[in-house]
Amino acid sequence: MVGTRMTHAGQGRIPVTLLAGFLGSGKTTLANRILSEQHNQRIAVIVNEFGDVGIDGSLVVSSEDNVVELSNGCICCTVRNDLAETLSALIERRDQASQSEAFERILIEASGLASPGPAVQTLLVDPQLSSRLQLAGVITMTHAQHIVQQLGEHPEASEQVGYADRIILNHCDQCEPETLSVAENAIRACNRDAEVMQSTRADVDIAALLDVRPWDAAAWTLKADTVQERHEAAEYAHDEHAHDEHEHDHVPHTCGVSTLTLRSLTPLDLNRLKMWLLFVSKRNTHELMRLKGILQCQQHDEPVIIQGVYQWLELQLGTGQPPAESILVLIGRNLDAAELNREWEDCRAR
Repeated sequence: MVGTRMTHAGQGRIPVTLLAGFLGSGKTTLANRILSEQHNQRIAVIVNEFGDVGIDGSLVVSSEDNVVELSNGCICCTVRNDLAETLSALIERRDQASQSEAFERILIEASGLASPGPAVQTLLVDPQLSSRLQLAGVITMTHAQHIVQQLGEHPEASEQVGYADRIILNHCDQCEPETLSVAENAIRACNRDAEVMQSTRADVDIAALLDVRPWDAAAWTLKADTVQERHEAAEYAHDEHAHDEHEHDHVPHTCGVSTLTLRSLTPLDLNRLKMWLLFVSKRNTHELMRLKGILQCQQHDEPVIIQGVYQWLELQLGTGQPPAESILVLIGRNLDAAELNREWEDCRAR
């Protein structure tokens, strides 16, 4: 992670949702639904190629300069030389449009073999983009029939699941209930914190799908694992001949991606915590994908909200009283639970 900063949540920026997923998971079908349905949102969708989306010609209002305008107010454009250039061009186009024609959200469809990390970093680190755009979550599509095998064989698939805020288990009509259960357990073994939705042919409520606000400190809360989720994840890990569940909720998966939950009833020293997080992010023995926490820190009367993704870390002051118990969730590859827990304990205030 490139550094830390303490902020209050930004206002007035354009929300950007990243759509990830392995080859054949249904990303293009979902993108096409977003572009064709009347969902009362003007959305700009960035895709690799127009041909992959297959937009119905009757929906097209106009087409020029690598941008297709649709009758429901959405637009679709292709990636030019790189993502940053395409986003900058979209922002310029929006600034020149009337208020009634300006899009309200951007959806980026990533390549099926791409990790979401670099695209997320582009949004967060580029100063010109981050001043106008706000990351509104990573949505990952998965193929219910193939995701277990893909998680074990393809690092890209496990990274797509690991970075996700919301995961869609698609093609459910092709699976028996037992297969769906195994697939969902495999996903939760990688990413315990993301919400999992089931769908067929990417038929989901678009408005509800896009209502993900992982970086909004005012709305963000950390879900505690249920006893059932812990049992299912541990049972799946045992079936796959993985290690037993760690006492700190660490459930490895054959792909190496797992979730580690750290807790403390003692207030934390924020300065020591920031130094440790920077150290952890640079450690080459593991790959840290996502990090999120809501903490009680000795230096603040408000809760401290921590969000990290790829090489970016941000701290925000929340509202209200700090939590009685600080919780920090790490998602990554090859996490050493025992070592990280010892270092976490060293961050407690003395």
